[in-house]
Amino acid sequence: MESAIKRRLSGEELTALVERAFQGQRRLEGFEELKDGWFNSAYALTLDNGMKTVLKLAPGSEEGMLRYERNVMTAEVEVLRLLAAADGIPVPGILYEERGVEGSEWFLMEFVPGDPYNKVKERLKPEERRDIEVELGRVNRRINEIQGKRFGYYAREDSQGDSWPAVFTNMIGGLLADAADQAVALPMDAEEVFALLRERQASLAEVTVPRLVHWDLWDGNVFVKDRRLIAIIDCERALWGDPLMEYYFRSFVENGAFLDGYGKQDFTLAERERMALYDLYIALILHIECRFRQYIDANHIRWAEEHLARTWSGLNKDV
Repeated sequence: MESAIKRRLSGEELTALVERAFQGQRRLEGFEELKDGWFNSAYALTLDNGMKTVLKLAPGSEEGMLRYERNVMTAEVEVLRLLAAADGIPVPGILYEERGVEGSEWFLMEFVPGDPYNKVKERLKPEERRDIEVELGRVNRRINEIQGKRFGYYAREDSQGDSWPAVFTNMIGGLLADAADQAVALPMDAEEVFALLRERQASLAEVTVPRLVHWDLWDGNVFVKDRRLIAIIDCERALWGDPLMEYYFRSFVENGAFLDGYGKQDFTLAERERMALYDLYIALILHIECRFRQYIDANHIRWAEEHLARTWSGLNKDV
């Protein structure tokens, strides 16, 4: 995806990184830029022994980042290792990482020999899609069973806290501050949003245990091969919070098979109220980041703006 924040490396630069990672024992034979994604840069590398690996590179500065995105590459490396140590969560292994002053600047991970689910989904039979999404529900539940000590972004320990209502309110507040910084037009003012959060404090307060939330587990971050789920990727935006923040709990996602695998079909009023707030959270991000990233896809920009307007309007209806 075209985004002003992504860095691009030459073949010479990639060669130097491979030599550093493998201490001169391996050489770069070929590479391909993986252009999906709006934030980090990624390259599929082929080494002289035939091994394939993936290099991920963080943006060069915090310019163009939303507040919550700072230090996310360090979070991705740590969360991948955390998930790899758990049972039944298929993730690529970390081969090498290099940390700068502000965290992990780049890392190498195992190459996943499959396809993103969103690229092949329409070619699969309904029963094949169902099997994949049921398994995704099971995997996502295993992720959410991992407990933490405090709520908040995995990458931002300085903003973590003991109260989910307070932490989530601060998360929303950070997005509203981002919008104000770049003069992004919103279909509501900040006080309206904070008033809604105050109205739903009791619902948010039901969340008392910080659980690991992948948050970005959409179809593009699910890899499949031979009609089976083989890996999940892109854990950089993980947080300790409410599992209902996961992508497949969003109102705009067809999720019947996922819910079967996850083992949850019924939702209380309080849970539906929280899910509606989490719809707003992702809608704010999708709209605000367009300005920060300097996206050029007019259709995506228009869709994000309209999606936020629809989401906000829906919050004023019964949940």
